[in-house]
Amino acid sequence: MTRITQSTRLSQVQHIIGSGTGLLDFAVDGEDDYYTWDGNEDADWEVEDVASVQNIDEDRYIMYPEGEFFVCEIESQGEEQNTGPVHCWCE
Repeated sequence: MTRITQSTRLSQVQHIIGSGTGLLDFAVDGEDDYYTWDGNEDADWEVEDVASVQNIDEDRYIMYPEGEFFVCEIESQGEEQNTGPVHCWCE
């Protein structure tokens, strides 16, 4: 797992795992580990162009893109309790 600690843009995101606590894990094509953004419960994040959402367990779910990949612009101020914004969409 790679922590996102500064603002970044990820392309070729295969899927996103989210939780009710504000944690987002991004699976990027060709990468072995997830990129993790640790937000708070009230963080500003939006994922557009979602083809389907599947529950993984009690408070975790996985979002798949309508297109081949998501592109995500992620604002991060540190390792934990980020407020966003995070915006993901399909090109």
